[in-house]
Amino acid sequence: MATGPTYAGFIDAGFLKAEGRKALGLRGDARVSLIASEVVHWLRSLPAASETSHALGGHAFLRAYWYDGAFDPTDRRYRSQRTYFDAVAATPGVQIRLGHVQERTPRWQHAVKKAIEACGVDLAEFERHYTFRPEQFQKGVDSLIVLDMVRLADRGVFDVAVLVAGDRDLAGAVRAAQEAGARVIVAHPERAGVAAELRQLADTLLGIGGDHLSRMIVEDANRP
Repeated sequence: MATGPTYAGFIDAGFLKAEGRKALGLRGDARVSLIASEVVHWLRSLPAASETSHALGGHAFLRAYWYDGAFDPTDRRYRSQRTYFDAVAATPGVQIRLGHVQERTPRWQHAVKKAIEACGVDLAEFERHYTFRPEQFQKGVDSLIVLDMVRLADRGVFDVAVLVAGDRDLAGAVRAAQEAGARVIVAHPERAGVAAELRQLADTLLGIGGDHLSRMIVEDANRP
């Protein structure tokens, strides 16, 4: 157990996958997986990196808290996703927390389908060449990050949080951690969409470069 100052990672896996995929120039519909061991390797390397040595020099890595959304057990994709989550959970240095995934049909799809039919195009024939897919949304993930960051900071479990996320809903957790005496590094794939409030609150902003992202993120046709 570490006796000196420590730092912990708080990883919004959905954010890292989506923004990392964009940063790497992968197709928008590409299915990707995060390699948990590479994320941990990147976290462990931060004290020696020039961008974060001032904030993490002399600090020991505690662990990474990993947040993702899970399909309902009745979903056909649940079993393969569960296998992936079990592998993440078995990675040394990782504790996994799961919210859930919801799907909904975006409004623009209804409008496009009506326009296609209005133009006299057979919708079934059109869908042979293009598939309308529902959008997936994580539910409960931000709440889990907030609860963990606030609780653990208040107990003095870590001295620095490395938060890989971009949602403004996490601003309150950053403030609470800072008020408890911790510092917060907000890390994100380069050029990622990060809420202005998070950027302003961060003690350090850290871009995750393509060399690290290419090791963390892989295309995977077998992933749900």
